[in-house]
Amino acid sequence: MTDDSDAIRREGTGGIYLMLDFDGTLVDLAPTPDGIHIPDRLHGLLAGLHDKLGGRLCLVSGREVAVLEQFLPDFPGDIFGAHGAEARLGGTLSRHPLVGSPTVAQVQDSARNAVAQIPGATLETKDTGAVIHYRAVPEAAATARAAAQAIAAAATGMEMHTSKMAFEIRPSDASKAGAVHTIVTEHPGTIRPVVIGDDVTDEEAMVVANAAGGFAVRVGDGDTCAAYRLPDPAAVLALLETWLTEETL
Repeated sequence: MTDDSDAIRREGTGGIYLMLDFDGTLVDLAPTPDGIHIPDRLHGLLAGLHDKLGGRLCLVSGREVAVLEQFLPDFPGDIFGAHGAEARLGGTLSRHPLVGSPTVAQVQDSARNAVAQIPGATLETKDTGAVIHYRAVPEAAATARAAAQAIAAAATGMEMHTSKMAFEIRPSDASKAGAVHTIVTEHPGTIRPVVIGDDVTDEEAMVVANAAGGFAVRVGDGDTCAAYRLPDPAAVLALLETWLTEETL
């Protein structure tokens, strides 16, 4: 698989604002959301890079902020969680208005019923919606998609999104693109936004970064608008370590 590490380094790191996905980017994917392994060096690497970049480093993930805090308790930067439906900015947490609403409860109940009809599928609930995972039963993709689409269609203000071996129902106005737009708006013309991610949900964020004069890196395979590609999270960590040890950022 393509490894553009050298080309990415030639881009230079002056003025970059680094926005990192989590699953499939910093850590390898696992059969279940809780089954991931956090590399020992990741904690210090992120803390050191955040310091060296002068705070220009954040996480933009489908995971909820609280979950990311459990996995990375010492991460000092901002976090956009639940695909932008949550944000921890400057230590203050803000959450989407639909959190705790009857709409989200309805989505979760419907998703729970749907998963019960798909042997091998699993349900992940978030305060902003639900995710139907079918990694263990890839042959059930069409059934899982149809169920997720029906659930989203019945819930005002929610929509279905595709990710790796999963379908998520979440607020229609929450997106990783919105998270990147927030960062770009807060630093008009003074940063180069850089998005690194592995999934279709990261592509919309990459579009924003490209349009704002930055660049994007796709991890793994799949169609992409990113100019560069890395094969796996190990290559991402190697790149970050190189950036950390460079003399000037």
